[in-house]
Amino acid sequence: MVFGFDTRKRFKLDPIADRVMEEIKSLGLGEYAEELDEKGYTVLPPDIACPDGLKDRLLDACLAVAENRNGKRPDLNADQAYSPRHADQFEGALGAASGDSPIGDMMQSLVIEGEVFEEALMNPVLLALSTYLTGYSSVLLTMACFIKGPNKTELPLHCDAMGPSPLSSISTECNLTYALTDYTREKGCLAVVPGSHKLCRQPRGEERLVAKNPSAIAVECPAGSLICWHGNTWHGAYNRRSGGLRVSLVIDFVRKHIRTAEHLTEYVPEDVLLRNSARFAVITHQAMAPTVPDQRKSEQNMARAKRVLSAYNQELGVDLQKFEWSPYA
Repeated sequence: MVFGFDTRKRFKLDPIADRVMEEIKSLGLGEYAEELDEKGYTVLPPDIACPDGLKDRLLDACLAVAENRNGKRPDLNADQAYSPRHADQFEGALGAASGDSPIGDMMQSLVIEGEVFEEALMNPVLLALSTYLTGYSSVLLTMACFIKGPNKTELPLHCDAMGPSPLSSISTECNLTYALTDYTREKGCLAVVPGSHKLCRQPRGEERLVAKNPSAIAVECPAGSLICWHGNTWHGAYNRRSGGLRVSLVIDFVRKHIRTAEHLTEYVPEDVLLRNSARFAVITHQAMAPTVPDQRKSEQNMARAKRVLSAYNQELGVDLQKFEWSPYA
């Protein structure tokens, strides 16, 4: 968060800030939080990000979902482009040649595809950093797997936060990406512009072009790393020059007032909710109360949302509604 890691000096009357700082310190994430403040991104190594074989289990699960949705299991050693469903939208745009996608394939709504995705979402280090950036009440914008093979088109630099300039300096969105295969420049890794979150605006003109922006750098890291960045941070991706596939799992959080890309309110099975915490229910939109033409249904939605929020407050031991002024609530 742009306030700086030693937030207590700025928020002496904010017990929510104190709680977040204690979580960051107890998990040994202080240096990573400081890097988020300064550079707008940070990378957690595999031993911190993916304990107990989480990387291998996530990779296998992502490939299984791709096989189920596309009819064929991706070959990690393939020497050809992999974009079964998303290449056409880039045809003639962003410099993309016919059939050449800068993102490859994107598969969303993975949180209900198996317990390993629930584990990835509720990973304590991931939640600590997402809370640091977007607060305890933040919700899931999307959980998506990206599978990218060799391609020619770079993904232009942009920031995930939306709205007119200047963007809020307080992060309204954060991205946490599990690199499930090695990230290198040759293999089409993430590109970022360090410190760009402080500009509070989208890149313009040639600033958007990875190859022409002298401040853009490659985020190279081994498989199993977790990359986290502020919603204002300029980022894109290099094209993949080498064979094989780049696989990543993206978990994107937004503050609760922002419209989400996925709508999970009525789609998370009851058994999934029962085996997870109240925070999981909040993250997966169970505390949202959409108004619908059916008044009875609207009342049911409101009653469910109140139950979930009450359970979450009890779980945290604090009434978040009393601290909505805090950037960490």
